[in-house]
Amino acid sequence: MKKSFGLFLLIMGIIVCLIYSCDRDQVKDVDARFVGNDVVEDMEGLWVEVSLKEEGHKVIVREDNEVIREMICSGGTPDEPTVLGTFTLQNRGEWFYSERFKEGATHWVRITEQYLFHGIPRTKDWEIIQEEQDKLGGPASHGCIRLGEEDAKWFYDHVPDGTTVVIHD
Repeated sequence: MKKSFGLFLLIMGIIVCLIYSCDRDQVKDVDARFVGNDVVEDMEGLWVEVSLKEEGHKVIVREDNEVIREMICSGGTPDEPTVLGTFTLQNRGEWFYSERFKEGATHWVRITEQYLFHGIPRTKDWEIIQEEQDKLGGPASHGCIRLGEEDAKWFYDHVPDGTTVVIHD
């Protein structure tokens, strides 16, 4: 019993350290790139826009003012919204599984704290949850930005850590 409790405390300690080890300075204030909720395309280099408008959620990857790729996505629900603002991509991994949500996903890229870009949620048996895939284009997640599997892989492979991400509604 003592060993189990000690292991539990160790695991909980590691989880708390991971959650709070995120560099909170990675979050930047939204600046003058917004005019009436429209992004002014004045950024240089590779950057990502996430638009969570009612008429459709999408991710737009740009190089300067040129659109490189546009992807349908799903942001958070009103109860669990996606964080808005300007961020710098931090790190990534090939897959994760969350016991808390009983879901996992492929090709995650960290926006900030627990907010990620990732593929469609999967079951513990690693099967895509079709009803979650069918929600692409509107609010559906716990705050992350969900992408289709092909788009999540492309994003993972082509958008490096350190890239600026602007998320707005």
